[in-house]
Amino acid sequence: MLKRAWLTIERCFLFNVIRLFRISRQSERVARGFALGLIVNFLPTFGFGVVFSGALARIFGGNMIAGFVGGASLSLAWPLLFYINVRVGGLLIPPSVAVEGLEDVTEKTISALVWGKTFLVGAAFNVAFFGMLVYLLLRLVYHQIRPPTLAYFRHHARDHQRRFGRHRFTRLQRPPL
Repeated sequence: MLKRAWLTIERCFLFNVIRLFRISRQSERVARGFALGLIVNFLPTFGFGVVFSGALARIFGGNMIAGFVGGASLSLAWPLLFYINVRVGGLLIPPSVAVEGLEDVTEKTISALVWGKTFLVGAAFNVAFFGMLVYLLLRLVYHQIRPPTLAYFRHHARDHQRRFGRHRFTRLQRPPL
């Protein structure tokens, strides 16, 4: 069961990477869409981050597919991103509630730390910093890395299908019953 779940995650990842690198024109729109999709993960979206990322990319003139891929790329890392928001916000603005040990963690302190100024300032800083960083990096290297990356992942996907019995059938060839 664990192997099947891992294979599903791997297939989804391969599909999204191939989908992202198949976009051949407008590297600026791809970089903008991916960066906008990625920064949505720093905000509390309550499970709708991937949908918001595609819509946000579309609204601001980025590529919607790149926005979806950017939103899906860090969707499983949201606890880590929230922790980073609180830590960065704590560096910029000290939290209003001090937590020394585990016994100091109550519902009030969690609410004050997570939804307070500390979290919001950290999230705003991380959204601006990581959004610009990802945008600039992808804008600079997209055309150089696109052909070899696409060739590598296409080869890997074909090899993956061959190894795990996922063959394609044409209209004339039917799978055995």
